Amino acid sequence: MEDVEKIVLKMIGSQTSQNQYNLFKMKACWADIIGKNNAKHCSPVKLERRILILQVDSSVWSNQFLFYKEQLIKQINMFMKNEYVKEIKFVLGQSFKRNKIITKRDREKNNKINVPPLTDEERKALEIKFSNIKNEKIRNVIIGIEEKRTGLEKLYREGKIKKCPFCGAYLKNSKEKICYLCRMELKNKKEIEIRKKIKKEPWIRWSDLNRIIACDEIDFNFIKSDMESYYFEKVRLKRADENEEKFAVQLKAGKPFALISEKEYENILKFLQKGK
Repeated sequence: MEDVEKIVLKMIGSQTSQNQYNLFKMKACWADIIGKNNAKHCSPVKLERRILILQVDSSVWSNQFLFYKEQLIKQINMFMKNEYVKEIKFVLGQSFKRNKIITKRDREKNNKINVPPLTDEERKALEIKFSNIKNEKIRNVIIGIEEKRTGLEKLYREGKIKKCPFCGAYLKNSKEKICYLCRMELKNKKEIEIRKKIKKEPWIRWSDLNRIIACDEIDFNFIKSDMESYYFEKVRLKRADENEEKFAVQLKAGKPFALISEKEYENILKFLQKGK
């Protein structure tokens, strides 16, 4: 990390503000860090306790990035010139994709918090605090972050907004109980549990799984359909090993391997290999 950035981070003060600064830097150069094609499918959305949350546009790409997670961490830290990220977590979402720009703008407009402006004294104090930063762009970014944080803290102390009980982020409206990112992270954890259960019992139905893991039927069907697409395609391309073939056949048959006759197994396998 360059000397000027070390000075900047020290002057920023709080760890939260330092995280915001580093997240801003990652977002600004994301395509350079992980490549243009990869950047089309994921975006950094949160940085806390050296854990980077990446929003990914599909579970297929999430699995792909998960496979190369260590390499991603290495590339990010090389760019940051510091071992700043020690872990990456993935959440599903499409808010950064081009075909979602209008929806995102509408959502931001509806959820926008009217942050009170700083007093002249508060503004002057910030300008003095960061006056040693010669780079005007960096200085303005940092002052902007501190302005917003100070304004939000005022609203929080006045009881006009709340904080997320998990990460401490300011909530955008009174109806929210936790922030969007933590909600997506909890949803992602539940999806992992559902996938593990389906992997263990490919024949399981929503009504049975729901007694063990409370989940929406639509979510269950989406996850199962996604797993079917992935494993059926592996069988069709003849890239599946014996266990993956067995799993795919049980998914298709909707019953345990012990209840599938040898002839039925062969017929289903041939059917999947043809890709029909």
